[in-house]
Amino acid sequence: MKITPYVIFAPIFLALIFGQALAQTNPPKFGKIEKEEFDELLCPIDSNAHAFFIFDFGKSEFKYNTTMEDKGFQLHFKRHCKIKIVDNQGFSWGDIRIPLYRSNSDKEEVFSIRGFSYNLVDGKIEKTKLDRKDIIYEETSENWETCKFAMPNLKAGTIIEIEYLVISDFLFNLQEWYFQRQIPVLQSNYEVTIPEYFNYNQTQFGYYPFSVSQKAKRGRITLTSRERTGNRIVKSTLHTNEIDFEEIVNYYEATNVPAFPDEKFVKTDENYLSKVDFELQYTKFPNQPLNYYTTSWDEIDKKLLNNEYFGRRLNDTGHLREAIATLKESGAQNEELVNAALEHIQRKISWNNVRSKYVDTNLSKPYKNGEGNSADINLNLVALLRSLDINSFPVVLSTRDNGIIHPAHPSLSRFNYVIAMAEIDGNTYLLDATSPISSLNLIPPYCLNHNGRVIGNYPEKWIDLENYKPYTIKAMYQLSIDSSLALSGKVSKNFQDYGAFDYKSRLNEINDPQEFFSELEEKNTGFEVKNMEIQGLEGEQQKLSLAYEVLPKHKIEGAGEMLYFTPTLDPFFSENPFKLEKREYPVEFNYPHTFQNVYTYIIPANLEITEIPEPMIVKLPEGNGSFHFQVHRAGQHLTINSVMKINKSIFSPLEYDALKKFFQFVIDKQNDVIVLKQL
Repeated sequence: MKITPYVIFAPIFLALIFGQALAQTNPPKFGKIEKEEFDELLCPIDSNAHAFFIFDFGKSEFKYNTTMEDKGFQLHFKRHCKIKIVDNQGFSWGDIRIPLYRSNSDKEEVFSIRGFSYNLVDGKIEKTKLDRKDIIYEETSENWETCKFAMPNLKAGTIIEIEYLVISDFLFNLQEWYFQRQIPVLQSNYEVTIPEYFNYNQTQFGYYPFSVSQKAKRGRITLTSRERTGNRIVKSTLHTNEIDFEEIVNYYEATNVPAFPDEKFVKTDENYLSKVDFELQYTKFPNQPLNYYTTSWDEIDKKLLNNEYFGRRLNDTGHLREAIATLKESGAQNEELVNAALEHIQRKISWNNVRSKYVDTNLSKPYKNGEGNSADINLNLVALLRSLDINSFPVVLSTRDNGIIHPAHPSLSRFNYVIAMAEIDGNTYLLDATSPISSLNLIPPYCLNHNGRVIGNYPEKWIDLENYKPYTIKAMYQLSIDSSLALSGKVSKNFQDYGAFDYKSRLNEINDPQEFFSELEEKNTGFEVKNMEIQGLEGEQQKLSLAYEVLPKHKIEGAGEMLYFTPTLDPFFSENPFKLEKREYPVEFNYPHTFQNVYTYIIPANLEITEIPEPMIVKLPEGNGSFHFQVHRAGQHLTINSVMKINKSIFSPLEYDALKKFFQFVIDKQNDVIVLKQL
């Protein structure tokens, strides 16, 4: 039969090397360990690594199950890896997680789990076997469970070896493979054999190159059937039927892969780790028509609209009749009505922390029970808004930790969440009722992940999930130095938009004012926080204010008659978050930022102000950010006004150097001192 070609989509940032005849490196026999493997105390490509993969081998292939009726082809994924633990900070790599997909009563199963921890004790290799009773299974979401275990007897220098097999009936779930991880990988190989009956889109991610090669080979299925003949005497005859077909074997290899550089302001490593994944496009078996799984975004839209647990539920509004009548009678219009509908669903249904694009059963059950997943809640909101004659649609998305959606690669499985969108007078508003502190265009930060897809009859299918609201914190400090050189005063802070969302979330999580006071004291080193007042926890979702007093724990000290102190008590950043020489992936702030601190100091008459910081203005290219540091003196009063702005959410790797220098200017300026002289 003819080999079906498949398309490879590759992001523009991938440096991919296609090998012409790459030979697959085979892993050593499981359980084979040599003393020489313990000679390497540190990772040979990264002396700072706390652990590293000696090798990581994977193999996916299709096997035809002739032992059980209607099973047919199954996916077999086998993994064999060895990891060296350098020190105790690498122990977490002994915690193994195996994700297993499930749907209704069907689920993937893991077999033949084997594990050893090897230690060199008095010149001899000591083996500790993984005990099967230490293997547990945990439900992680509606469609996933995790097989997990911790490798035993870990020490600095331990080598762990793991092998397992996953068998799956879900042919769309061909295993992805990571060549790069958070620790170095010396050798990574993946072999994928695909029969001609299956057509997959392949997507390669990441910046670190890996090699790819292919070869064709023959496959064969032997089917056995039993025929019974005769009247009085029944005879059974076995018949065998052999089917030959072609397969494509894909080889992927990477060597000496550095650890993914862990630096702040990245939504998730998932977006940039070097890996390959697969999406089943269609199947074509002999004498059967093409069976499409993923064809286009339009087809995905239709599937969702016709899905019993998505689009078809949006007409179930009987349970909302009372709420509809009440909201219509309120006289609220436009944005006010949208906000009232949002608040109603927020009050009515609590989120059970399950992220899903599908409702669990229907819309009425979670509404009546008062609890549901993200789809239960937000599809109820869409249904309510439509019943109020507001143009509203579901928006499916991938949360930040789930990775980005590639518009060139249609994939229903990549979506794991749904929010609501309302349109009024040409303006769009994003809504998420799972959080009690969200509001119009203020959805939870984990939803801010590039683009979402609008499902329904709406002209713009992709909608930007970011840049709707900024993160704003403005603070006023009124401080005085007394004759004993103690510094005290009052502080007021105002949080807006995502600044308010962030701090409200923290306050809701803590539920202990004293713990929050301790956090403030840690930031305001040398001060005790007293008499705090919080306004805005209830009511206006996009604002929050704090007011408190700071009392001194220490006095200003100096050398002789000269005194030095840093006036920036609460710096925007205590250190530069950007430390890499070169960053290969974007800097991703969740939103634009504005920070402002205004310090007013009253200096006593017995102290002479001899030196104050110089004013400074620093700007990023193209208006993407700025820092203003201004100092005003009026007699014994000093006012320092510093404002830092980041005006966009994403900076490319080419902008990294300028951004890094900008942050260093800010940090250095915040360390400037005021010099006083005792009279």
